[in-house]
Amino acid sequence: MVNRWTPRTFQCTIPATSMQIAIFATINRPHAVEITRSTVAWLTQRGHQVRLTPSLALVTDNLRCAVPEEEVVHGVDFAISIGGDGTMLASVRIASPFRVPVLGVNAGALGFLTEVTPDQLIACLPRVLDGEYAVEERTMLRTMLMRDDGVIDESIALNEIVVRQGAQGRLINLDVYVAGHRLGYFGADGLILSSPTGSTAYGLSAGGPIVHPGTSVLLLVPICPHSLSFRPMVIPTTDPVEIICESNQHGDEMLVIADGQDPVTAQMGDKVIVRPADEPGRLIKLGLFSYYERLRDKLHWGGDNIKR
Repeated sequence: MVNRWTPRTFQCTIPATSMQIAIFATINRPHAVEITRSTVAWLTQRGHQVRLTPSLALVTDNLRCAVPEEEVVHGVDFAISIGGDGTMLASVRIASPFRVPVLGVNAGALGFLTEVTPDQLIACLPRVLDGEYAVEERTMLRTMLMRDDGVIDESIALNEIVVRQGAQGRLINLDVYVAGHRLGYFGADGLILSSPTGSTAYGLSAGGPIVHPGTSVLLLVPICPHSLSFRPMVIPTTDPVEIICESNQHGDEMLVIADGQDPVTAQMGDKVIVRPADEPGRLIKLGLFSYYERLRDKLHWGGDNIKR
């Protein structure tokens, strides 16, 4: 039986020599800060070079490791993300253009995207340093907000791109095209364009399907559509999506949000174009669990709480 995930997973072969390692962490979580401090000490004592953003270096008392934010992942062998899923999303967004794999450490609440717990980190680090891990490639989404044929904003996301109503919270109208073909004109609170990784995030809450992250698809999930015919849809990643923001009769502004980050304001007539990013996100995997086990454990999939 062919394992369809294999082509998107490959074994790393980094030699166990002195390495450059970037660490990202949630600085407003004392637990994450303490884990970072101890991890930096463990790595530097073994001759490895650690790179931190200036703010993280300050709160962990490691100013010698501080580098400008835009240079944190330049030339590193891998990165470590210490925090929740939000920290992991941000870390992968920064690392993916430089083809840097990221090891997720759950110092947050859910930790669906992370690979190890804080208690497992030090025990697992020697394996990572020896290259005894696989890298899973995850589809990243690239979005451009265009106005009068000019690009107003451009960003990438691991989970989803959301086009939604603005501060007024009123119904908006969206004209949606897929691969150059008009899909339809819809009224809704908004539209989620999700990667397979993001299918267990906002898209799931809005009624979208769960999709294995190894598939090459894009999900269109409406938010509270004002129509029984506007339902979630799965399309191939080869088909770019174009959304024309038609606003509403009040002329309300709309918002474009990538992975829950700071929203960008869209005006009536603006276009939002979404397609796969040039580089995928790269997640370090140690084989500690399967995707289906993660569904069961984190999302309580399969009704394990029901007595058999």
